[in-house]
Amino acid sequence: MPAPAAHDNPPLKRPRTSESEPLPLPSTSGTTQDTGPGLIVRHSEELWFGDGNVILAARHTGFRVFRSLLATQSTVFAEIFASSSSGSDPEIFEGCPVVRVSDTPEDIAHFLRVLLPTSQRILFSRKFSFSFHQISAIIRLAHKYNVLDICNQAIASLQDHFTTDFAAWDRGANEEVIKVRFQQSIGVVNLARLVDRPALLPTAFYKCALLGCDVLAGYRREDKSIEHLSPEDLKRCINGRNKLVEEAFAILLEVFVSRPCDECTTDVVCRTALQRLLEVALVSCKQASASVLQGWDDLIQECAQEWHLCAACVKTVLEREYQARKRVWDALPVIFDVKVDGWPSAPRNKDGDAPASANA
Repeated sequence: MPAPAAHDNPPLKRPRTSESEPLPLPSTSGTTQDTGPGLIVRHSEELWFGDGNVILAARHTGFRVFRSLLATQSTVFAEIFASSSSGSDPEIFEGCPVVRVSDTPEDIAHFLRVLLPTSQRILFSRKFSFSFHQISAIIRLAHKYNVLDICNQAIASLQDHFTTDFAAWDRGANEEVIKVRFQQSIGVVNLARLVDRPALLPTAFYKCALLGCDVLAGYRREDKSIEHLSPEDLKRCINGRNKLVEEAFAILLEVFVSRPCDECTTDVVCRTALQRLLEVALVSCKQASASVLQGWDDLIQECAQEWHLCAACVKTVLEREYQARKRVWDALPVIFDVKVDGWPSAPRNKDGDAPASANA
C-alpha cells in the first residue's frame, strides 16, 4: 500500500476556528510524471528556490525549499521527508517531490522565513517589528514541527505584553517588537493553552474580559478564519469579568477616602478636596468598569492641583491606588480560575473566590 503524500503532526491541543482543515488535493500516480499546474496554482515568490529539492504544498501554494535545511532543524520534518521518500508512488511537480501540509499558506510562509531566512538570520537579534499574525503562526508551527528554540523566542515576544510583573504592566508594554490588539488576546489564550504557558493567561484573560460581548465574535486570523475561546475558557472570561466589575466599586471605597492622612498639613482644605475627589470618582464611568487595572493617577493629580491637596495626602492616595490595583493583579489567577506557579497568592473565601472585602 503506497505511503500517503500528505503528512501532518497535529499538536495535542489546538485553537478552535470556524473553518475546518482543508482536504488534501488529489495527486496523480507515477514516479516521473508531474502532477500538473492545476494542483499547485501559485508559487511562493519569496520562498521558491530554483535549486530546492522539495516542495511544501499548502493548499494551492507551493514553497520550493531545501529538505536538509528543514530536516536538521525539525525532527518532525525529518520524519515526514523520510516517510514520503520511502513511498512507491510519490507526488512530483516540475520534477520535484511534493509534501502536502495542512497549514495555511500564510502561516507556512511566516514559519519558513524564520527557518530559511533570506535576510533576517535570528528572530530577535535586533529590533525587528512583527505582527501578531506572524508571531502566532511561528508559535503554532514551531510547536507543531518541534522547533523549540524558535517557539521559545516567539513566546518571549508576547511576555512583554502578557507579563507576570505588575510594575512592568503598569509601565506599559514595549510595542517596538510586536503590537497586540485586544481582540488578538483571544489568540494569546489559545496559544498559551497550546504550548502550556499558563503565565500568559491571567493578563490575556483580563484583556479578553475587557472586550465585553465582543469576545463572542472571536478574532479573525490572517487567512480570514475566526478563532474563538474554548467553551471552558469563554466561561472563565465571562465569570472573571463579573468579578472585575465587583472589584471596581471596592477599589473606589478603598482608594478615595475622605479622611486626610496623618501627615496632612492642611486638614480642612484636604478633607474638602478628598470628599470632592470621592464624588468625582463615584460618577466616573470607571466605577462600574472591568478595567480595574487602569490607573487613576491622572485624575488624582489633576484634582489635587486644582483643589490644593497637600503633598502628603496626594502621596497617600496614590499609594492606596497603586496597592488596590496590585491587589487585584495578585488575584487575577483566582478571578479567572487558572493556576500559575509563582504568581502572588490571593486570599479565597469558602467558595474558592477572592472576595473584594477580604482583599481590602
